[in-house]
Amino acid sequence: DIPVSGGEGEFAGALVHIAPGSGLIKRCPVEGCNRVLSRQNYCPVHEIQPGFLYDLRIKGWLDNGKETREILVQREVTEQLTGISINDAKELAENNPLGMDEVFLRMRERILGRYFTCRGREIDQRILVSACAFQHFEAGEIPTLLNRAGGAF
Repeated sequence: DIPVSGGEGEFAGALVHIAPGSGLIKRCPVEGCNRVLSRQNYCPVHEIQPGFLYDLRIKGWLDNGKETREILVQREVTEQLTGISINDAKELAENNPLGMDEVFLRMRERILGRYFTCRGREIDQRILVSACAFQHFEAGEIPTLLNRAGGAF
């Protein structure tokens, strides 16, 4: 038997990596497929798909200093965390020489290194995030956190 958790979980930590495939992506429009398309609009199941659908997501790693979890954040939560809506992302990609890479870079600039608490379905070391919020630290806690980390204030 293979152990499968699949239960709800919560994890807090710093977003230490945002993986390629984050930001504005294209999805296969064939009903029931929803796979991510390559830059050439190629679906591994349905081949070239000119009528693709845009979507936003974050693939990344949260690290709390002891453990790391891979997170997969879907559109609604991605929009909330980055402040970039799907319409803003499409407009940015269409009017910028870097295209979809510009959306990725702006998202990375806004959230990489920030601390989050994410909740969602846990499968192995991955969390399919359903809710996520920035962690806020009180000014009085900072020296204690630095001492615990072995840093200087």
